[in-house]
Amino acid sequence: MKKKILLAGASGALGLEVLKLLHDREEEVRALVHSADGVEKVGAYTQDIWRADASEGTEKIKDITKDISIVISTLGKSVSLFTNRGKSFVENDFYANSNVLDDAVKNGVERFIYVSIKGADKALEYEVAKSHKMFEDALQASGLNYTIIRPVGFFSGLNDLAIMAKRKVIPIVGDGHARTNSIHQKDLAKVVVDHLYEGPEIREVGGPLVHTRMEMAKMIEKKIGGKVIQVPEKVAEWGMFLPEMVDDDVSAKLKYFKFVTTNDMIGEKHGEITFEEYLNSLDLEKDLP
Repeated sequence: MKKKILLAGASGALGLEVLKLLHDREEEVRALVHSADGVEKVGAYTQDIWRADASEGTEKIKDITKDISIVISTLGKSVSLFTNRGKSFVENDFYANSNVLDDAVKNGVERFIYVSIKGADKALEYEVAKSHKMFEDALQASGLNYTIIRPVGFFSGLNDLAIMAKRKVIPIVGDGHARTNSIHQKDLAKVVVDHLYEGPEIREVGGPLVHTRMEMAKMIEKKIGGKVIQVPEKVAEWGMFLPEMVDDDVSAKLKYFKFVTTNDMIGEKHGEITFEEYLNSLDLEKDLP
């Protein structure tokens, strides 16, 4: 017997792919989005849509989990330097998800699937990671059955480098030897839906191929143009200090960008779409402002 699902963050890059898969499976889905644009995006896949900013408190989403058996949350703040919802990572990643969780506990939800990030348990000096880990801890203490999925990163999360390539520079912090197997959001969505009814408490996942950061930068250079520029780590550290005087959001993102691009970020291999295939699918005018 199928169970009703709440998908929080349904209009995001990952959330929309999850929603499409659930729609294809004829699952009954309630979607939580925060904007009119989000309502329009998800309207083709469900008519049960709640528009609210979950970070603003439990009253905004009171009983959103009523009659819901499973919650999937892809809620979170983008790490892109070119987007900003205006709120902090703590507000968007911790408070928003915590308010959904509180409602889920109150309404007796059976299972909660949360998409976190790899490194959430090891990079707590960074606001991005700390915010995810704070919610992971809350979910683990909630008493609900849960699975936490930690992707190493989305291909779309590398669009910043592609945007910079259009502006003729592709910055790589350090020597570029750090490795990763980032994953396409469509492949990650399949992992999420595969864990709909059961799964391990924590799973760290990536895409099908492992590349160095330099190899990925060279792929971007070949596809889009620009020039790969290696930025020494110490120079990057100074460059990341200055934005704090102007914009805490940019500073937090830059610091985390340095961390993930100078450390190996590798998860279990999943999916089929390669980074090169993803780049070749991009519309340079539409997808990269």
